[in-house]
Amino acid sequence: MKPAYADLLSVLCVIVFGIFLAPLARSTTLARLFLAQLTSAATAVVDVQCTGSQTLWRGGEIWSVTPFRVLENWKGTSPRDIQVWMIGGSVGPVTSYVPGAPRFRAGENAILFLEPTRTGVLSITGWGEGTFRIRRDARTGEMRVTQDTGATPGFDPSARAFRATGIRNWPLAKLKARVIAAETSERRTP
Repeated sequence: MKPAYADLLSVLCVIVFGIFLAPLARSTTLARLFLAQLTSAATAVVDVQCTGSQTLWRGGEIWSVTPFRVLENWKGTSPRDIQVWMIGGSVGPVTSYVPGAPRFRAGENAILFLEPTRTGVLSITGWGEGTFRIRRDARTGEMRVTQDTGATPGFDPSARAFRATGIRNWPLAKLKARVIAAETSERRTP
């Protein structure tokens, strides 16, 4: 049987270590990528329609592999049919949930900012930041887009504060014009 002072000593050690080690702990804050930064980082920006989805094991991880039909290239040139790999998904009874990793349904339309991974497969630049869902406005019939992170507060370094600065409910034509302008500006910059 342990003496009572041994339990007290254990608690005190945890508190002392916590006090001295807490200042050494660092947290990570990701700054939001602005549209020009997303456009610059992506090797392709495409208007796509999801044609299905599958999940599989690769390298000890579960991956969602989503095929898309490319409807229009806004930046770069992509083949008519592409596959986008995102970590997470379900295989049998095992589910791997990764916050921020977009998931798609067959028939869904989106604008995707794409880049190759180190293994050569396509992934979405900035995950939710590089994913814009397209929907038709029921009242006007206009196609509109909302960034997956549109309602999520991101860190604004200029204001040194968190703000919901993502793109919400923009006309599709406005997003396209901004992406093409950013891409054109990028090509002119040496």
